Amino acid sequence: MLKTVSSAAGGGSGTVTNIATGTGLMGGPITTTGTISLANTAVTAATYGTAAIVSQITVNAQGQITSAANVAIAVTNANLQNSSATIGNTVVTLGSTVTTLGNVTLAGANLSATTAASATFATSSLPLVPAGYISILLNGTTVKIPYYAV
Repeated sequence: MLKTVSSAAGGGSGTVTNIATGTGLMGGPITTTGTISLANTAVTAATYGTAAIVSQITVNAQGQITSAANVAIAVTNANLQNSSATIGNTVVTLGSTVTTLGNVTLAGANLSATTAASATFATSSLPLVPAGYISILLNGTTVKIPYYAV
């Protein structure tokens, strides 16, 4: 049975004779007794999205998710256009090549052998004793390259 409602602050009173349900609700109209509940949407209850997949959702005006899907993250060369990385003190644009790198520190490097190699050194004054060595595995042989603290 519907009850009479009184307003404590305003002193007004009245009798509720009909409760209608709006968008996203079901169960109404209620005239004496009943239950109002949220209507189900078309969305499957699940967890959406992973490290490689994002969730794509649609939300209605009442804030309810009305559709949800997993969408693969598309990474193409167009997404990476004009992207670059700084290696040592050299900026390398993705998809390009560089002939020199400066101030690069290698730790635990394992470089594969090449058929030809060249290096250019500027004139400088280096101490006679190196600060340490970089060990590189080259054609199955460990080679030590000295480096100097400058």
